[in-house]
Amino acid sequence: MSSDHEIYQIAAQLAAENKTPTVALIKARLTQSLPLAKVIKGLQSWQNNPKIAETSTPEVKTPRKADENTLTLAEVESLIEQAITPLKAEIERLKAKIS
Repeated sequence: MSSDHEIYQIAAQLAAENKTPTVALIKARLTQSLPLAKVIKGLQSWQNNPKIAETSTPEVKTPRKADENTLTLAEVESLIEQAITPLKAEIERLKAKIS
């Protein structure tokens, strides 16, 4: 997540909690240390357009954590093969019908 996006998100969270977003409150919630000027600029941008948190997109997506719902490559290939097997059979049937 970009630092600007994080600042916007924190400001929006604070506003949702009925707190006035301030530089100090934002700095306290940041996941990384940022220069004061960057936090001030981000807060000012958010104050000028509070919906910026909704419209801005993070620069870097966080990778998904592997869990029981994550499929391995072999499982995906197997599922694909199962899905296309009937299609292959249909193609062969149609080829035979044409011939």
